[in-house]
Amino acid sequence: MTYSAQSAPLSAYSQLLTEALINHNYQQFCGIEVVEQTPEYCKTRLTVTEQIDNLSQTLHGGVIYSMMDVTSMLATIATLEDGEYAITNNFSANLMSATQRGETVEFEARITRNGRNLLFSQCEAYKVNASGARSLIATAQLSKFKRRQALNTTAEVAA
Repeated sequence: MTYSAQSAPLSAYSQLLTEALINHNYQQFCGIEVVEQTPEYCKTRLTVTEQIDNLSQTLHGGVIYSMMDVTSMLATIATLEDGEYAITNNFSANLMSATQRGETVEFEARITRNGRNLLFSQCEAYKVNASGARSLIATAQLSKFKRRQALNTTAEVAA
């Protein structure tokens, strides 16, 4: 995982939340990895496998939706205060293209507005060809409600 040279490293709290989120069983099953994470921005990627495709051997739409939500949350985490968490309360997405098994997908999320109680983000998903060229496959707009919440980050994450 890399951090932008223009921003300070993530807080210990943000790092703990990031590790807990990325190491969750579902994210591990999908194979998502963090490429870059800064306050208000995150880039992740995965490779389409048999476990996350559909009958047409293309990336399942539900995986696209959920990984866009995860990537948005990773951009959000770096903006939260200690003891704060965010819950998605609205998600609107458009799927534009299929991605075949074996192809790589990159997700990028940016916070567009960070208010006192609500946070808004934009997320895009791109398929990446062998030469590194990207083509847009999906977009989403999300909002998250910020709140104080004690989280159960498992002992294995803290270790």
